[in-house]
Amino acid sequence: MAGGPAGSDILCLQNSFADLMLVVGLDENTGLIPELSGIEGEGMMKNLFYGKFEPQVLCAISSNNMMHFFPHPRQDFEYPLQQLETKQNLFLKSASAYNTLDCIPKSKFNRATHQSRLSIRSTSVTPGAISRHMSMRRPYASLKKTTYVQNLASSQQFPVPDEVIKSIQYFCFPDDLQITEQKADTSVHFLVLTDIHGNKTYATCITFYRPYIIEKEYDGSLIPHLDLSGDNSAVAPDRTRCYIPVCCTLISKYAYFETMKESLSYMVHLIETESEDMYTYIKLFAHRLTMTPTPPPGRVAIEFCIHDMSFTISPSQEAEKQVIDIPLYLPFLIFPPDEILRILSAIMVENRIVFIASNYALLTVIMESFLNFILPFEWKYTYVPILSSKSLELLEAPGTFMMGCHSKYKEEVNQVGGLVVVDIDEGSLSINPEIADDSRSVRSGDSDSIEDLLDIPEIPEEAAKLFLNVCRKARFQFDLVDTKRPSHFNLNAERSYRRRKIQALNDLIVSGCLELMVNLFRSVVTETRVEYKRFNKQAFLDSKSGSEKSFYEKVMKTSMFKKFLKDRINDKTDYWVKLEVKTRPQAKSTESGPSVPNRRPQLRKQSSVAVIALNTGQFHNSPVFRMPALGDKVIVYLKETIRLLSVAVQKSQHFQERASYIYLLGMFYLACNKLTLALENFISLASIDVQILPKLVVTKICQQMKESELQDLISRPGFQALSDLMGAPVSESIHRKLEESVNIPEKDLYYDEFVECVSVMEMTSDTDTIGRLFRALIPSQIHQNFIDQETFAAFTHCWKENNKQCLNLGISDKDLLESECVLRVSSLCKTDYGTGRVALTDRRLCFVKDISSETREITRLSKILELEKKTMFSFLKQVKVLRIKNTGGSRFTAWLKEERDDFCLLIEEMWAGKVVSDSTKDIHAIQKAAQNVLLVDALLQSGLDAETAHHGNREEAARQLCYYRKYREEGHHNVPAETKEVLQNRIDPNYGERERKTVHALLYTPGVPEHSVSPRLWVGLGDGKIKVYNASHWLLESEFVQTKQSVTCLVAVDKKHVWAGSYGIFIIDIETIRSNKTLMDHQEIVVDIVSIDDGRYAFTASINGIIMKWDVQKLTQAQPPIHLENVRDLRSIKYHQEHIWCGTWQKILKLSGSGQILQELQFTVSEPKFQPAEMDCFIILKAEGENTKDEIWAGCRREGEILVWDIDGTEPSHRIQLDCRGISDMVVQERRIWAGSKDGRIYIINSDSKKAFRTLLAHDDAVRSLCNAENRYILSGSGSSDGKIAIWTPNDTRTESGTYIGI
Repeated sequence: MAGGPAGSDILCLQNSFADLMLVVGLDENTGLIPELSGIEGEGMMKNLFYGKFEPQVLCAISSNNMMHFFPHPRQDFEYPLQQLETKQNLFLKSASAYNTLDCIPKSKFNRATHQSRLSIRSTSVTPGAISRHMSMRRPYASLKKTTYVQNLASSQQFPVPDEVIKSIQYFCFPDDLQITEQKADTSVHFLVLTDIHGNKTYATCITFYRPYIIEKEYDGSLIPHLDLSGDNSAVAPDRTRCYIPVCCTLISKYAYFETMKESLSYMVHLIETESEDMYTYIKLFAHRLTMTPTPPPGRVAIEFCIHDMSFTISPSQEAEKQVIDIPLYLPFLIFPPDEILRILSAIMVENRIVFIASNYALLTVIMESFLNFILPFEWKYTYVPILSSKSLELLEAPGTFMMGCHSKYKEEVNQVGGLVVVDIDEGSLSINPEIADDSRSVRSGDSDSIEDLLDIPEIPEEAAKLFLNVCRKARFQFDLVDTKRPSHFNLNAERSYRRRKIQALNDLIVSGCLELMVNLFRSVVTETRVEYKRFNKQAFLDSKSGSEKSFYEKVMKTSMFKKFLKDRINDKTDYWVKLEVKTRPQAKSTESGPSVPNRRPQLRKQSSVAVIALNTGQFHNSPVFRMPALGDKVIVYLKETIRLLSVAVQKSQHFQERASYIYLLGMFYLACNKLTLALENFISLASIDVQILPKLVVTKICQQMKESELQDLISRPGFQALSDLMGAPVSESIHRKLEESVNIPEKDLYYDEFVECVSVMEMTSDTDTIGRLFRALIPSQIHQNFIDQETFAAFTHCWKENNKQCLNLGISDKDLLESECVLRVSSLCKTDYGTGRVALTDRRLCFVKDISSETREITRLSKILELEKKTMFSFLKQVKVLRIKNTGGSRFTAWLKEERDDFCLLIEEMWAGKVVSDSTKDIHAIQKAAQNVLLVDALLQSGLDAETAHHGNREEAARQLCYYRKYREEGHHNVPAETKEVLQNRIDPNYGERERKTVHALLYTPGVPEHSVSPRLWVGLGDGKIKVYNASHWLLESEFVQTKQSVTCLVAVDKKHVWAGSYGIFIIDIETIRSNKTLMDHQEIVVDIVSIDDGRYAFTASINGIIMKWDVQKLTQAQPPIHLENVRDLRSIKYHQEHIWCGTWQKILKLSGSGQILQELQFTVSEPKFQPAEMDCFIILKAEGENTKDEIWAGCRREGEILVWDIDGTEPSHRIQLDCRGISDMVVQERRIWAGSKDGRIYIINSDSKKAFRTLLAHDDAVRSLCNAENRYILSGSGSSDGKIAIWTPNDTRTESGTYIGI
C-alpha cells in the first residue's frame, strides 16, 4: 500500500492554501445581462454607464478541474498539465479547450439538446450547476478503462459546499456590476462565507477592469468584444468603448486574507501587463495556490514562488486558533478605547450588531478583528460581514446577528429598531431606539426585556483598566520607527519587513486581549467541578460586586459563554487555560485539602493580572520551508516536496519545527495515496505534538482502508498508537445544564449516587469521610445498602439551614480572622459574658452579643484545656451548661440547655482536629475537622426527625462520624519528638479520590520568577495521575496530567519540561502543566529517566532492559538503543562519569555510552531471610575529598540491609544493618543518606561512619519515594494504605550527640 500507485493521476492536498478560484463578471460569451428586465437595444446602449448588470460566474478552478460556464459548460482539458503523456491525454489535449464535451454522456450535464449561443447568454449559472459540473468525473478515466476509486488523495468533489457559493456573484459585486467609461482603480474586499452547519470559508475578491468595445447586433442585443488594441480613437456610432469589471475570488478554508490579497494582486499585475493571457495567468496562479500547503500551528512558515515573486504563509501560533492574517491594530486607530470596550461588551452579550463603513474591505477586517479580540469566545449566530444591495432585508430578520454594510445605507440601517450600530467612519457606537411592538431583537428562548437588550453593560473596571494599556500601545505607529530606516528598493525585502512588523503588533494585541478574557473569567475555574461536570452559577455571581454582576448575568445567558463553560467543564487545554495557569495569582491556588463553605457573606474579589510585555520593537523570524517549483508533472512536484521535507525533518533542531515538517510530510504522502507512510508520520506527530494532529484526516484514512489491512497495520511495530488515535471521541454532550442548581434526588440513594450528590453539593469530597457518613446514616440494625429519600432530604435540609444561620449571624469582617469560617451558632443563651450566642469557627470559640452582634473571643482552639459538662440550677430548675477552661486559667460558662451535648461534641471534634494538625503537621486536618463538624451537626439535627433512619441512634452515629475525636482518644496523633522536630508538613494527594493510590514518584522544580512560575512539587500516583503542588504554600494547583497506568518516575530534563515515565514518556510543559507530547518508542513500562549534559540529552530505560538516548530539543533518538541481553527486571539507571549504571534485582551493571558492559556488581546478603536476595534501589555517592572514592549504595528489597561498594570495587566494603523489613528508596542529602523502609520509617545515615543516627516515624505504609528539594526539604511519599507525602527539614537534623547539623 505504501508504495502503490495513486488512485488518480491528478492529486490534491487536504491542507491546500486555496480550495477554489472563481472568475466572476461579464464577457463576450455572456453578453450584457441587465439587472432590470425589459431594457433592450437602444435603451440599454444609452444607459450603459448608468445601468446595473447581473454578474455571472465565468469559470471555476480547483486543484484538479477547471470549468467554463459560457457560452455553455465545458471542461478545460489543458488544466492542469497532465503527468503522463499517454495516448489518451494527448488525444484530449489535441482538442480545443473551448470545444463542447459531446463525447461525454449527455446525462452528465442534464442537457438534452444543444441550445443556441444567444439563449445561453441570458441564462445565469446556478451554484448547483457549478457544483454538478465541478464534481464531474474526468472523461479520460473511462478511456483508461480503470475503476475510479474515491480517496482522500484524489478527491474530485467540489471543494466548497453549495451554500457557500450561493449568490456569491452578488457578494463579489456588493454594489452591483457597473460598466465604466474610464478605467477605475483595482480594488479588493474580503468575504466570510458560512454554510448551514456553521463552517466558515474565507474569500478574497480582487476587482479589476478590462477594456471592451460594445457592439449592437442585428437583433438589438449588445455584445462586448475585448479590446486589446490600445487604440483610444473614436469608434463607429453603433459601438462604444468601455471598461467591464472582472472579479477573481480566491476561496480557502483558512483566513489568509492578506496573503491571498498579495497573490491576487500580483496576478492582476501580470494580467494587466499582458491582457491577452488572462486565463493563462489565472490557471497558473490557481494551480499553484491550490497545490501549496498551509503550515500547521507552530513555528514553521511556508514560502512559495510564482515567477520571480515570493509569498509567505505564516502559521497560526495556537492549535485551537485560526490564523490571523489581518492588521489587528486598525480598530485601535479608528475607535477610542472606551468605544472599543463597549463594542466588545455588545458582542459578548450577543446584541444585534451592524457595522457600517464606506470601505467594503474595512468591514470584514474590523469585524474579524473584534472576533479575534474575544477569543476563546466564538460568535455562534448569523455572521455576514458584507451585505450586498440585494440582501439588505436581512437587517430586519429576527434573532441575533452581526452584519456589515456600506455607509450609504446608513439611513436604512437607522430605521431598524434595536440595532447596535458601529460606525467605522466616525469611530462611534450607537443604539437604535426600539420600535413599539417589534420583537425582532429578542433571542429565541430568552426572556430578556427590550430595555435589557438595549443596555450594553460595562466591562468590569479592573480588567478594563489593564486593557487600556494595550489600547495605548496598539495605537503605536511603526512609521515613527521607520523614520530612521533608509529607503529600500528590494520589493520582497520590504514586503517581508512589513509583514513581520504587523505580526509583532498583532502578537501584542492578541496577548493583551487574551489577558482581558482571562482576567474577566478567571473565577469560572474556581466554581467549576470537572469531575462532576458542574458549574456553581450562583456562587460565581455572588462573588461579583453589584456593578460587575450586570455584565456577568448577561454574558452567562449567551451561547458563547455556554460553549466556553463546556470547554472548562471538559477540562479542555487551550491557549486561555495556558495563560490562566501562567498568570494565576498565588492566593487563588486551590487547596489540596477540603473546601469549607465560607460561613460569612463576602465577595471574593477576582484578581486581574497584567503580564504582557508591551515591546513592539522586536520582530521574530519563523523558520521557513521553501516549496519547490510546480512543473509540468504534479507527481514530480509531490515527490520533490517529500524529499525536501524528509531532509528538513533530519536537520531540524527543535521538536516544534520537526512536528511541523512531519505534519506536512504526512499530508504529502497522503496526496500521493501512500496511506501507510502517511499514517506512520501522523503517529510520529502524535508523540511530538498531539494538538496539531489532524485527527479527522487520520480517521478518514483508517475508514478508507479495509478492516484486515488496518488490523495488520496496527499489529506492526510502531503502529500500536494508531488504535489510541482512532479511539472513540469523548462525548461532549452533557445530559443536564452545567450551571443548574443541585436538587435533592427524589429516590433512594445507593452508595455511588450518594457519593456524587454529597460531592456535588460540596459537603465533602473525601472518600473516607463519605463512607463514614453513609454508614452513619444507616444504623447497624437496619440491613440495607442505600439511604432512603426521607433521610437524605432531612440531612440536606439541616446542612443548608445551618449554612444560612451562619451567614445571617451578623458578624462583621473586621471581627473575623482572615479566611475564618463560622461552623455552628448556638441558640440565644445566658453566658458569663451576657446574653448572646456562642459561635464555633475553625479557629476559635466566640461570643456574639444579642442585638448589637458585638463579638468577643472566648478562646482559641489550641488553648482549650478542658470541656466540662455540668448541671446548674436556675429558678429551682436544672439547666445543662458547658464550661470551657483554657491554658491561661480562665473559664467560660454557657447555659446551652438541651443543645449542650451536641455543641460539646462539635467543639471536641474541632479541637481534636487542631491537636492532630499541630502534632502530625497535617496542614489539612483542620479543614477536614471543620467539614466533619458541619456533617455531624446536620446528622444530629436531622436525627431529631422521627422519619429518619438514624432517629433512635443519632448520638452513636454522630460519634462514629467524629473521626479526629476518636483518632485523638486512641493516641494516633502522638509523634516521637525526634520526628516532630524534623517534620514540617504533611499533604494528602489522595484527597477526594475514590481509592487511595501509592505515591510512586516525587519531583521538586524551582520557581522561575521572570515567567511567574512558582516552585512546584510534582507527585506521580499509582493510577497514572500527576498532581502538582505550589511548593511555597503546599497547595494543589487544579491541573493534573493523566498518563497510562502508574507513574514510575518524574525528571526535569531541562528548565522547561518534566518527563514522566509510564507506559510511554509523557513530556509536560512546566509553565502550563500540560502534556501534548508523548514518546512511545519503549514497548514496556519506563522505569527511570536521567538527564545529562545540562538537559541536552536524556537516557530512558524500560523494564525489559532497553535504554534509549534522546536529543531533548529534537525529541529524536541520539543513538541506537542499548539492549541488555537477558534483562527483564531493570529497576533504575544512573549516569556517572560518562558511564551508565543499571540496577536490576540481583546486580548492578556499569555500561559504556554505547552499551558495552564494563563492570558487574553482584548483590548478595550476608544472612538472607528470603531467597533470592533482591535489590530495590541504589544511589551513587560522590567522594568529598581527594583521598576518598565515589561509593555505590544499594538497599535490599526484603531485608534491612544496605550494601556499599567503592566505585571501582567488586565486593561490598560495608554492610549496614537496619531494623526494618526492607529498603525501598534512598536519596542523598549532602553527606547524609536518607533511606526509606518498607515499614514506614526513614533512617538518616552518616555516610562517613556508615551508621544510622536518627530514625523518623514517617508513614503508616512503606516509603515508596524520596526526593531532595535542593537541600531545602526532603520529601517522602508512601504506599496506598497511607498515600500521603511528608515534608522534612534536613537542617533540623541532629547528630548522635544531640548537636544540630547545619546545612
